[in-house]
Amino acid sequence: MTLRLALLDMAATTVDDTIDGRPLVLQSFADSFAVAGVVVPWEVLNAQRGKDKREVFQTLLTSHGGLSSGTQLEETTQRLLAHFTAQLLQNVSRLREMPGATTTLRFLKQHGIFTALGSGFPLEVTQAIAQHLGWSSAGLVDYVTCGEAAGGGRPQPHMLHRAMQAAGLLATDSPVDQALPGVDYRQVLKVGDTVQDVAEGCNVGALTIAVTSGTQSAATLAAAGPTAVLPSVAEVPHWLQAHGYVPAG
Repeated sequence: MTLRLALLDMAATTVDDTIDGRPLVLQSFADSFAVAGVVVPWEVLNAQRGKDKREVFQTLLTSHGGLSSGTQLEETTQRLLAHFTAQLLQNVSRLREMPGATTTLRFLKQHGIFTALGSGFPLEVTQAIAQHLGWSSAGLVDYVTCGEAAGGGRPQPHMLHRAMQAAGLLATDSPVDQALPGVDYRQVLKVGDTVQDVAEGCNVGALTIAVTSGTQSAATLAAAGPTAVLPSVAEVPHWLQAHGYVPAG
C-alpha cells in the first residue's frame, strides 16, 4: 500500500519540549492549575498527554477542582487555557526538535508523502513551533492543525480527517467526526508518543506507529495496539522501508 499522508504529533514525538529537566507541557499544566488553586498530581497530568488542552482543563477542573458544568467552569477553563498558551509561547524559542525529526520529515517529502503536524497545543503555539524549527519555511510540513481548530481532539479522528482533506484525499465537505466507509485509511500514517495518538490512528485503521520518546512506556503504548512501537521518530524511515511502505534505497 502506497502512503500518501503522514500525520505526526509534536510534543515528545517531533518536538523536544523538555526545559530545565521537565516536560514543558506538564509543567505549564501544573502552573496553570495553580493559578486557580487546584493541585493535580503529576501522574494524572501525564495521563492527559495527547489530549486537546481545553478538554484537559475542563475535565480536571471538574474532577480535581470541584467545578461543575456551567459558566464558572467555562470561564475558569478559558482563563487557565490563556495562561497555559502564554507560557508555551514564551518558551517556543527554547524548544528543539527531537533527534531525527527533520530527517524524517525530509524523507517523507522526498517520497511524495503529504506531511502534516497535529497537536493538542493551541493552533497559534503549533504554528509558532513549526516556524521556529524551520519546518514551515523549508517546505517540510504541508499542513498544521490542532484539536481545537479541527473541531475535536484525540482520540477522535478530526485532525486526521482535516489533514486528509488538505491533502486532497477527502472532499472538503466530508464528515470529520467518525471513520468513513469506503475510505482506505491504509494510505495514512499516524505517528505519536501517547495512547491517545495510537487510538487516533487505530480507530480508523490507519498505519499507526508509536514512539517511546515521550513519558508513556513501551508496554503502555503496545497495549493500545499500534502497528509498531519504535524508540523514536528517527527510526520511522528505516521501518517504512523495511516493511515495504516506501521503496528501499
